[in-house]
Amino acid sequence: MRQIGIDVDVHRVIELARISFDESENDILRRLLLTLKARRRAATSHRARPDPASPVIRSRGLWSVELKGERTPAANMKDAYRLLLIRLDDLVPGFLDRFAEERGRSRRFVARKVAELYPASPHLARDHAQHLKDDWYFDTNLSADQVAARARIAARIAGLRYGADVRLSDNLKSV
Repeated sequence: MRQIGIDVDVHRVIELARISFDESENDILRRLLLTLKARRRAATSHRARPDPASPVIRSRGLWSVELKGERTPAANMKDAYRLLLIRLDDLVPGFLDRFAEERGRSRRFVARKVAELYPASPHLARDHAQHLKDDWYFDTNLSADQVAARARIAARIAGLRYGADVRLSDNLKSV
């Protein structure tokens, strides 16, 4: 096998993309590069047309979700928040029902109907409500501080400690 030199930033990306500790750096790079190659091929194909039902995911930063020591990379802050909620619901039965009782000043955190997310401003639902899982939707019109606050509330509702059991990170820094 050939060795190559990489800088700290490239190593950080590799580690953030790690799915399990059994995965080698070569396995991670292969997965990332093949995914990138497939995306480029699909983007340049004349036959490939974007599915209007599939949202375009913009990548920004090096976000990840860590739950009980297992880190999952995310494309951006919104994706990290979504992954956190899905993973908590998979881990804790009834989590989304309890999290739905929480709300900000004028909107719910999650709801079974899009209109229930923004009762005072239904026009926001068109641009900012996004499908979470099954028949659940979540609010995406959030700042990083709001996502961090909601992640802390979600951890508390799930009976976990934010910072120890649950963590959202951007560029390896906890938010």
